[in-house]
Amino acid sequence: MDLLSTASDFAHRGFPLFVKKLFYNRQLTYGYASTRVRARKALILQKAFFEDLLNQRTVPGMIAMLERTYYKKVLTSGVLLDYYSPDVGSKFLEMAAEIHYKDVVNKIRSITPPDGLPVVNLLMRKWDILNLRTIISSKRTGKTWEQIYPYLVSAGELTVPQLKRIAESPPDKLYVRIKATTVGREILSQSSMGLKGTELEQMFIKAIQSAEVLSQLQVILDASYYNYLQESIISADKDVEWIRKTVSKEIDLRNIVNTLRLKHNGAEDIQKITPHLIQGGNVKQACFESLLKAKDYREVVQAIKPAFRLGRDDFKSLSELEVALQQELAKERVRVFYRNPVSIATIVGFLFIKEEEMNNLRKIVRGKDYNLTPEEIRPMLVYY
Repeated sequence: MDLLSTASDFAHRGFPLFVKKLFYNRQLTYGYASTRVRARKALILQKAFFEDLLNQRTVPGMIAMLERTYYKKVLTSGVLLDYYSPDVGSKFLEMAAEIHYKDVVNKIRSITPPDGLPVVNLLMRKWDILNLRTIISSKRTGKTWEQIYPYLVSAGELTVPQLKRIAESPPDKLYVRIKATTVGREILSQSSMGLKGTELEQMFIKAIQSAEVLSQLQVILDASYYNYLQESIISADKDVEWIRKTVSKEIDLRNIVNTLRLKHNGAEDIQKITPHLIQGGNVKQACFESLLKAKDYREVVQAIKPAFRLGRDDFKSLSELEVALQQELAKERVRVFYRNPVSIATIVGFLFIKEEEMNNLRKIVRGKDYNLTPEEIRPMLVYY
């Protein structure tokens, strides 16, 4: 054991973690859970399956294919059929993918050792933030709970009844309803460091009417989550550092995309960008300055090369570039699984892989909804 690093942990994170590291044994702590997770990894849907799914021309055909896999249980369960029937097509499959993913996350939680469970729960809070973002932006366009629900992933801490209560809140109650949850209190306390509670509450109200305020609020929610995450990921397992690196990569991606969006909306100097940057990433200020000066996407790709090495630079739009960045991040997250056969990274890496399986299914379903061809959908998929 590295005594200097252990002493540092004692100084910065307190006595309990110091004691844990003294008596920590990776094999005893993670042996059983890692074995179970690797067995589940062997059953993950493979590239050949997704290729066949891409070539299915109808939703019933896709459902029939999935019913020959472990998705059969959720496709025929009351939980899904209580909301949708196979006749509604894409919504039915979107919900099936979400419910299956949530069930798997909960099963993994049940076998994760106490040392690693807080890490898993913190990472899954990402879905709480994404769900809140989806709810707020959907309320702005007048969508009902029934229209919003298929696009939520309730694998975080917020339950479906809590999400429904928030989604059905009038604008002036939105902040209060969110703050009433444990997630809301802890995450929004981070964002309130720079804003008074009343100012933040007004942003929630105005976000329903203003696209600009909505964009600002989404950045605040992201920043609050990542600030909280960076401070709170603690484990006796040294492989947790690989997870922290992945989180930093996510922050870099969001900062790059936010900078390019602000540039598109007229921002020209770094002072206007800085308040929208999330702390904790590895990309330096010089990169963001280069992005503001970039004349085309070739120069953008060159500027971000230290963080993201993309295989092409002929992007036609920001959305196209964002898809490519998301794919690179996904590949990095999937690699966490292979870092060590017995560790917290095995568990978290498997959840990352399972998330990409869900994402692939949803991308195919949505792509077919928009009448995209298999050739147009295929570049969006991530294999593992």
